[in-house]
Amino acid sequence: MSMPAVSQRDENFVRRADPIPLRERRRDWFFIVMYSFFALTSALADTVNTVGHPDPRSGYFMARFLYNAGTDSLLIANPRFVQVSVGYVSAMLFGVFYLVLIYAFVRGRDWIRLPAVFYAGMVVMGTGVYLAVGLLGDAPLFHLACGPNSNYDYAFLNAAQSLAYNLPYPLTGLLLVARMWRDRPFTR
Repeated sequence: MSMPAVSQRDENFVRRADPIPLRERRRDWFFIVMYSFFALTSALADTVNTVGHPDPRSGYFMARFLYNAGTDSLLIANPRFVQVSVGYVSAMLFGVFYLVLIYAFVRGRDWIRLPAVFYAGMVVMGTGVYLAVGLLGDAPLFHLACGPNSNYDYAFLNAAQSLAYNLPYPLTGLLLVARMWRDRPFTR
């Protein structure tokens, strides 16, 4: 039994499906480095928000408190929406997805395109809500719940520093959408 003849069209398809080596995709190192950093922050920082209120005597909590105390009162307060968006979504869902993204970028896997675009939409929306609450505050809610004499608010204490820490996530997500724009982002 002889092998079926391979047409020129089939050879072109096979050749086209070969991934472009990473050494020829130098800009992709940006995504590999950023998503490696994001995976670390998901594992080391965002997991604290999965618990209602961390043990204040823990050294890890104290280090995080010192970072947030002058910057991000929203993370310190840890309201339910932060527990869900930062704790569960960012720490668990995005944390694992960052590892998948890194693998896909290193190996040049086109199947990551659609999940990457969905992720980018989620991170832009989630970070947008978080930043909106931190920048605009939530004092009217506390006035309703705690009375008109309440001075409590979720507003960032240092908006510039909070933006510097949080904006890389949605900005990198938007760059990821631009990178995934082609039908086959990793093949010729």
